[in-house]
Amino acid sequence: MTRFTDRNVIVTGAAQGIGRGIAEAFLAEGARVFAADVRADGLRKLRAAAAEPGRLDVHVVDLSDFEAAAAMVREAIAVYGDLHVLVNCAGIMPDGPFLEVTKEMFDLVFAVNARAPLATMQVAAAHMADRGGGAIVNIASANAFKNESPESVYNASKAALVALTKAAAHELGHRGVRVNCVAPGQTLTPEERALMAGDADEARMQREYLRRIPLRRAGTPRDQAAAVLFLASDDAGWVTGQTLIVDGGEIGGGDWYNPDDAPPLPGQA
Repeated sequence: MTRFTDRNVIVTGAAQGIGRGIAEAFLAEGARVFAADVRADGLRKLRAAAAEPGRLDVHVVDLSDFEAAAAMVREAIAVYGDLHVLVNCAGIMPDGPFLEVTKEMFDLVFAVNARAPLATMQVAAAHMADRGGGAIVNIASANAFKNESPESVYNASKAALVALTKAAAHELGHRGVRVNCVAPGQTLTPEERALMAGDADEARMQREYLRRIPLRRAGTPRDQAAAVLFLASDDAGWVTGQTLIVDGGEIGGGDWYNPDDAPPLPGQA
């Protein structure tokens, strides 16, 4: 399937995890990808692994800098001449008790998780609107809809991104620019799997988390990428202002009145 042949795509946070999975999925479907991240080493690894590195450009950027975030999009447009899709995946998740949140932590988390998408969307959407339209997909979190502690500022920043997505979709729809969100639930990236391999407590905690998920498995970067590519594609041509929660049914799940009725975890007798 090559839904994105001859289309140009920006993916932020592309050096690892879900962002890398999204970038690789677009490449696999024929897109030319401008991968942006603060991690230079990760971007080098992404390029080294690319089957067709000629369709991949990388850009090191600190997205906590509003002007740098906007300039990154302008550079991508200058390189490609046209931009069809923007995916804002970059994010940070420091955690700690609510009563210990500092101004510096709050400002940094919102700068990366909410303000940077504003900067990139402003530049990308203006360009797309002048050329007949385009698609923007923001990566929020299931935590925008359910609280998980102690991650108060992260949760709030992702809720803000959902609201920003809806606002942008409403203002830009008549100009042909669609803006949607994907909200991942528990997703095990290669980095997290490596951590689990060396940390028995982390592995146990991740396994126990599966009790909350009706599908009884964690998500993968590929699961999230599939949702992003759908929303960015022509298949979603009449979808805008929406948030697709990709969490294995956790938020809509519920609980078992009698715990003995709960299905076993994978591999459990």
